[in-house]
Amino acid sequence: MTVEAWDAHAAQRLAQDPPKPLAPPVRMEWTQRPGIGPGTEVLGGSLCGRRIVELGCGPGRNTAHLAGLGARVTGIDSSRGQIRRAAAHYGHTGAEFVRSTASAYLNGERERLDAIVSIFGAIGLTEPFKLLVACSRRLSRNGMLAFSVPHPQRTGTIPASPRTRDQLTLPDGTPTVVERWDIGSASWVQAINRAGLLVTGVQDLFAPVDARWPTTLLITTRMP
Repeated sequence: MTVEAWDAHAAQRLAQDPPKPLAPPVRMEWTQRPGIGPGTEVLGGSLCGRRIVELGCGPGRNTAHLAGLGARVTGIDSSRGQIRRAAAHYGHTGAEFVRSTASAYLNGERERLDAIVSIFGAIGLTEPFKLLVACSRRLSRNGMLAFSVPHPQRTGTIPASPRTRDQLTLPDGTPTVVERWDIGSASWVQAINRAGLLVTGVQDLFAPVDARWPTTLLITTRMP
């Protein structure tokens, strides 16, 4: 159901904003509100020439921003519509956009990666441990994985079940459902360590800044 929902979302966005080249965003966003929290500094130092993959790139904004900084970056998404939308708007930036599931791409990739990022993307929308293991196998020594997911306490309580269903409203106002894994920080840290990665940061972000509860969980890790 998730892929179909994002295909429908992309189709409606393209109908509203016909395919045309757009300038890359000036900032990398880890939340759903612009200007809140860190930017690319969480990836450390210059990104020029670094090999980076975004898992679940959606419309390609963050992938395009990384390309604009000189990174050799590929945006991956399982939605054909989102890849079409990303390529239409940001294919001119030098970013590559590939339709694939995150696991299939990582398991087929041979080149070592300097960084993997996921912003409300594949990490959190699929079973976490297997995807974290796939990330660790592809990262170079000291390579980084950084990802943001909806905060499990965004409604005030952590869900009783790790599998939840969020409502997504399409651009035309039609509601649909997206399934995700909704787990707390301690569970993420445990899964990350089991996958062979080291946690370097856990941030609770409030977007908007006056939100009662944290809305975004940002976790950074690296290969030892």
